[in-house]
Amino acid sequence: MLKFRFLKAGGALLPGVVLAASVCLQAHAARPMITDDANIVDSQSCQLESWVKTSQTSLERWAVPGCNLAWDTEFSLGGNAQNTATDGASQFWLFQAKKRWKKLAPDSWGLSTTLGRMVERPGWGQRLASDVAVPTASFDTYLNVPITWAVGSDRFVHLNLGWIHHHRLQISHPTWGLGGEYGLTPRTFAIGEVFGETGMPSKTQMGLRYWVTPQKLQLDTTYGQRLRGGSEDRWVSIGLRWLSDPLY
Repeated sequence: MLKFRFLKAGGALLPGVVLAASVCLQAHAARPMITDDANIVDSQSCQLESWVKTSQTSLERWAVPGCNLAWDTEFSLGGNAQNTATDGASQFWLFQAKKRWKKLAPDSWGLSTTLGRMVERPGWGQRLASDVAVPTASFDTYLNVPITWAVGSDRFVHLNLGWIHHHRLQISHPTWGLGGEYGLTPRTFAIGEVFGETGMPSKTQMGLRYWVTPQKLQLDTTYGQRLRGGSEDRWVSIGLRWLSDPLY
């Protein structure tokens, strides 16, 4: 979440969560980015992020609500339903807590930490089609440290350094992300980023976010791909974010 004259959004996707199996490198971040920012949703407020992500081989449908009700910490709990050409239907669930340690301000910097878990539950079709036993669930646990630098009130640079543990494989890897935002108009922002996990192909994404109602309702869209890959490694996404007034 970045919030100066234009923004009131919380984020929390780096290891991602973005985010599903195809982008389970990051913690869940503020749409439409995979690289997280250092801010969170406003105190005593909530948000709902939803999006659809599609490629030549998969379709993902996500909904992730989150609230900052105490301790300057944003808690998010959400999930998706997805279909892939190779594995059929499956579901992902995520829970994460994002603590803000230094609030971002214009011409300054901010710092947060995120701790979360991603759970994958294969669909019945995937289990029945497999020649070997498919676990009913697999887990990834991730830690991420987002740092954001603000240049004025409409330009931002985000750096993520993190770690993810894949429980089923019993391996752990560092994760990273570098992204930026640039204000085109008071309501429209361009984004660009690169992100990855050690031992896996790095990815890049670019897109736009537009505030239909400032501080309330946002639309966004992105295009992404592996830094080195074919057309099957490209995706597009369309998202919607709604932010509440203070609840009390």
